[in-house]
Amino acid sequence: MNLLYLTIVIPILSFLLLVCLGRNIGKGNIVVTGISTIGLLCLLMVFICIDYHVNSVPETSLIYTRFLWNWFTINDLTITVALYLDGLSLIFLIIIVFFSLVIYIFAAWYFSSSNDIYPFYAYGNLLIASIFLLILADNLFMLFVGWEGVSISCYLLIGIYYRAMRVSYSAIKWFVMTHIVDVFLLIGIFLIYCGLNTLNIREVLSLANNDLAVDSDIIFGITLMLFIGVMGRLGLFPFHLGCAQFVVAPMPSVALLQSFTTVLSGGYLILRLSSLFAMSSDIFVYMGVIAGINIIFASCISLVQNDIKRLVIYINLSQISYIFLAFMIQNWILSLNFIISYGVTSALLLLSTAILIKACNGERDINKIDCSYRNHPLLYGCFLLSAGSVSALPWIMSSFYTEGDIIWGLITANKMGLGIIALVGILLSTLSILRLIFLVFHHKRKTLPNIKVSYWIYIPLIVLAILATAIFVYLPLPIQGIIPIIDFNNHNQLALQLLLVSITILGILIAYILFYHPNPEIKEIASTPISKVLIRLWGNDWYFDKLILLLLVRPYIYIAQLIQRDPISKWMYFINWGIKKINFQIISLESGRLRWYIMSIVTGSIIILFLLILI
Repeated sequence: MNLLYLTIVIPILSFLLLVCLGRNIGKGNIVVTGISTIGLLCLLMVFICIDYHVNSVPETSLIYTRFLWNWFTINDLTITVALYLDGLSLIFLIIIVFFSLVIYIFAAWYFSSSNDIYPFYAYGNLLIASIFLLILADNLFMLFVGWEGVSISCYLLIGIYYRAMRVSYSAIKWFVMTHIVDVFLLIGIFLIYCGLNTLNIREVLSLANNDLAVDSDIIFGITLMLFIGVMGRLGLFPFHLGCAQFVVAPMPSVALLQSFTTVLSGGYLILRLSSLFAMSSDIFVYMGVIAGINIIFASCISLVQNDIKRLVIYINLSQISYIFLAFMIQNWILSLNFIISYGVTSALLLLSTAILIKACNGERDINKIDCSYRNHPLLYGCFLLSAGSVSALPWIMSSFYTEGDIIWGLITANKMGLGIIALVGILLSTLSILRLIFLVFHHKRKTLPNIKVSYWIYIPLIVLAILATAIFVYLPLPIQGIIPIIDFNNHNQLALQLLLVSITILGILIAYILFYHPNPEIKEIASTPISKVLIRLWGNDWYFDKLILLLLVRPYIYIAQLIQRDPISKWMYFINWGIKKINFQIISLESGRLRWYIMSIVTGSIIILFLLILI
């Protein structure tokens, strides 16, 4: 574990190498450089895991700190550059390395030009180094540095095709929105320092239990600011407009961003500070409300999308909400397991979509794509397994158990309304993914795939599909003593599992009726005014973008235009003009005659005496 710093140094060096030489070394060398970087990280993680296991004591969690240097000191505050490793951070490191390897191998096939693949590997390496720094940081300041490094890397990955004006605009829009929200995270860190006079994570967690009162105002303020920062990073309502900008990025970039980067960074922050969040009961109410709104919001949008990239992005956005429902019931182990399950499902769905778009020569409209399941059985199988995971296919997919336990936890915590919303979200997500499958694989059209897909590219997807099954649900995780563990009451849960089975079957039947062979009655219902209004409303993201334009953007532009005319300068001009006029009148009295000076002295004396009398 003495070589822990290499997990950050290796991807940084690879990033610099690709940025400097990527244009000139050819695609083959770029691929070797990118995958070798992840290969070295995998080898390093093997040694770290072995060392961690050898030095661990049963029923406890090993904590290792690697001090590097002191960065700066301000009064009593000293910011150290040190790496902190325990069971929780080790789990996240393994997840990052695994998903990075899968996506990097896939990107070697997806990108055909060296001008496209070298920035992907370069910015991807910067992203990996940043998120490693975020996870291994032993203080909140270094964690924030890694957080901002992730933001910059995501901005670069979104803007790979920056020469297109729309792509540049989307990347800038995402960057601006996330950094506005990052201010709240910075405020939360500032409040922690004001309340505890330290930024060291271990000291923060120990001092908070002793020095801060449960449900106090400062605890609520800290957790609220941190939660808003995480909301913005994950793209939850009302910050989903940032997540919508992923649509302009190439699919491997989308997989890097939405499958694990944003989710892991936000989820890790809350899990690392779970003891702090557990001291504020009010913050979990806000989590539940935002998660419930986001489920309905994103699921309805995905239900009417024709752009396949937007469709899968909003399906994933809906699934992210269940993480916060797990946080709400304070079942931290369940939330960690669902983060892993979500990452696998999201990566499988996004990479399957990438193959479909590539095979259809870039066509993204599901009403135009014709990809027969007979001609592409492996791709069809990957989409079916993705659909099974999204719809919580009973007893086969791991999501059936994780989402079922989340809903059961809500019911046992007397959060029946959120439990119903979670069930509705599963139903709507099932309709969305099956609509995609039925329209793409079961409807014959003139547009045929014209690019042959190599069979070896399905190997990463097959690995993800296997991991998405129930075989790998609830793996033993070395987190004893790191995050709070609660007893989970799973008695009488069979009734809920049968309800989940019913919802899955209902979703399949409705999707079959609506999208497989829609009859004239269904088309007539879809043509009614109410249906058209809903389709238009959901297709335009509930017109939320226009609402933001009306309430925030236009007033900002109006104020900026006013400031551009510099009204303050105009007021100063009038003041200077008045002073000049007065000065001109005073100068005109300087005639050189003695009687004028005597009269001015007498007049001034009278005025002063008069004022003294009044005072």
